[in-house]
Amino acid sequence: MEKKIVSEKLLLKTSEAAELLGLQPQTLRRWAIYENGPITPIRYGRLVRWSKREILDFARENL
Repeated sequence: MEKKIVSEKLLLKTSEAAELLGLQPQTLRRWAIYENGPITPIRYGRLVRWSKREILDFARENL
């Protein structure tokens, strides 16, 4: 059974963002580390979060 992300959260964990995009979490981690991805992560100290709006906009335009 597939888990759906329908929460009202505005910021997503890397695993949640990757699931929405259909990518591996490691891909998003690489974008965050090298700062070369199409979506910029939001950092809180060591935490990395992804804007749900940016993820959905990117998915609509590219996937």
